[in-house]
Amino acid sequence: MVGALIGAVTLTGCEKNFLDVNNNPNQTISATPQLVLSGALNRTTSNLTLNFNQLGNLWAGYWAPPTDFLYYVNEKQYNVTSSFNVGSWETTYDILNDYQELERVSAEANLPVYVGIAKIMKAHGFQHLVDAYNNVPFSEALQATAVIRPKYEAGQTVYEGSLALIDAGMEAIKSAGASGVKPGSDDIFFGGNTTKWLKFANTLKLRMLIRQSEIPGRQAYITAEMAKIAAEGSGFIGAGESVLSNPGYINSSGKLNPFWERYYANAAGSLTDYYRATRPTVFVINKYQTNADPRLTRMYSPVAGAYKGVELGRNSGDADAINYKANVTSPLLPGGGVLKSGTQPTVILSSSESLFLQAEAVQRGWLTGDAQALYNSGVAESFVFLGVPNASAAAATYVAQPNQNVNFAVSANKIEAIVFQKWLSLNSISGWEAWNDFRRTGYPADNPLSVDAITPQHPVRLFYPNSELGTNGEEVAKQGALNPFESRVFWDVN
Repeated sequence: MVGALIGAVTLTGCEKNFLDVNNNPNQTISATPQLVLSGALNRTTSNLTLNFNQLGNLWAGYWAPPTDFLYYVNEKQYNVTSSFNVGSWETTYDILNDYQELERVSAEANLPVYVGIAKIMKAHGFQHLVDAYNNVPFSEALQATAVIRPKYEAGQTVYEGSLALIDAGMEAIKSAGASGVKPGSDDIFFGGNTTKWLKFANTLKLRMLIRQSEIPGRQAYITAEMAKIAAEGSGFIGAGESVLSNPGYINSSGKLNPFWERYYANAAGSLTDYYRATRPTVFVINKYQTNADPRLTRMYSPVAGAYKGVELGRNSGDADAINYKANVTSPLLPGGGVLKSGTQPTVILSSSESLFLQAEAVQRGWLTGDAQALYNSGVAESFVFLGVPNASAAAATYVAQPNQNVNFAVSANKIEAIVFQKWLSLNSISGWEAWNDFRRTGYPADNPLSVDAITPQHPVRLFYPNSELGTNGEEVAKQGALNPFESRVFWDVN
């Protein structure tokens, strides 16, 4: 019963946090637009980091548990059931209800900028749901008790509806004019900077259009939508403009950066079990080393002078399990590129990802520009974010190597080069987007299967959760017999 009551959905995998206005699960929230906005954006931040990012990092080829930690068991076995990763559905719809309420109270208060942000973020949430489940409730969702069993709509329909939501959101923001009321500190993404909200909106549209790149017969639609973005004129997220979330992280339990607090240390400074249980794969370490990539040293700590990963699916009973234990494999680097501090902002969409999206659109002939320059800038932004010394010069040296998928000019397959460098830039930051790209393009082509896979195929989707089977089972049944290895989302045609 998605959308039945705000806050009525059980939270799984994404805890309530210090800006959550939704404390009573049985009562519709009644709060100011400012409070609803900050709470919804913060819950989105945690959901991306603790549900979507974690799963993507494991399936896109970045993470694996060492053999002495019984973690990520279902992920490494590809054991996809209706009880698996249910927060991706339940928490996302719960947050979507917050944005629906934000839109309602903002419209009543005549605050069009807040209305616009709510529409953009609803589209963001629905995009993630389609990418995980394909067909989902959309037009009848978020209607409280008016529609308790919302119909499912085709993933492509939801995508098109979400793009229209973004357009409407942008128009609402622009309608406020220079004198319109804008958010301040309650906007934990941009501090009320509407220019950046418009750029973010266009970049979300770009991501959704690129996602459809492999669908036969879809080119005219994509080209027309790209032309609308160009005509609108606000542009995209550029160098130095990463979308970052910071609600005011402090060194207190539940108020730290969520990635830090789960994957490194608590407020008392004690290392978490997730930190001990999360290691790079042999695969990703090899990709850095093969291409003399200095980002390796900003991602992981060496052990006995070397960087060592784990094959996904290695277990304690394996003959060589001793070689893949936590104490002999490389953890994430404290103080490094993704573990800067407990109060660091959380990345929602990096400038690097945006630049690679633009490079791909230009390379495909959908936007004008210089694909190589955008590609090189995407690499440089990744180096800057991770704190590579002399980042700009180091990035220029890196892309000048005569290596396939590193040097754009010599790369035989430009799209593969773009997706590969994007994959490197998303490591531990947005594993979900990397997994989406892998399903869409098949790159990196050598992303290995888990050695503990129950079914020797990469999963291509998630199952609808048990909560939805129980409350909206008739609609779920209409989706047919689903297979997590065969029932692809609409844009995954490879």
